Amino acid sequence: MYQIVDGKYDEAVRGCFKENKNTCISWWLSASYAYYIRYESLLSDEVFDKMAKYILDNYDSLEHQHKHLITKDMLNAGTAYNLKEADYPTIVKVTTEGFIKDINLGKSS
Repeated sequence: MYQIVDGKYDEAVRGCFKENKNTCISWWLSASYAYYIRYESLLSDEVFDKMAKYILDNYDSLEHQHKHLITKDMLNAGTAYNLKEADYPTIVKVTTEGFIKDINLGKSS
């Protein structure tokens, strides 16, 4: 189970990253979808920006089925604003909707 701390998934991202560096692609896409399409925030700006830098610095060695959606220009700019809702894979959308729901449930507790 992913832990939400202070309304963000920062700690969950760090834990996933320690186990598998390639998960940064999934998390960056989920965080981008949440922010640019759903107007919700899964991660702190600091974690999102650090992840973008890590992906950029290690782009050629990272392996992920959706890496092609993320360009080096996007990472340099620190944004995925150019991706439209239809660009995101269904798994990213469904997973992100679950993350958003969990964060919002935590806010009402």
